[in-house]
Amino acid sequence: MSKEEKMFALIEEFEDSSLNGRDFCKEKGLLPSTFYYWKKKKAQEEASVSGGFVAIHPKSEITGSIELIYPNGVRLRLDTSQLPLISKLLKLY
Repeated sequence: MSKEEKMFALIEEFEDSSLNGRDFCKEKGLLPSTFYYWKKKKAQEEASVSGGFVAIHPKSEITGSIELIYPNGVRLRLDTSQLPLISKLLKLY
């Protein structure tokens, strides 16, 4: 397993945990600077693969509103009960 694979696996483990970054680093014996370097690198890689969008994996049901900001500056704030509409709006751009 490469260093990148090991660090990405640790980032996924962190995302599934309920710990904050500092506590996770202490538990795993990681320097925070190393951890956040690889966390940023993983996010950049995922963004380049997904065409600029980063997948989110909420731990609970999303409530409230979501704001979409298009590159041309248009902002849309929608209630999360409108997820099918939000999905269509994301695919438009």
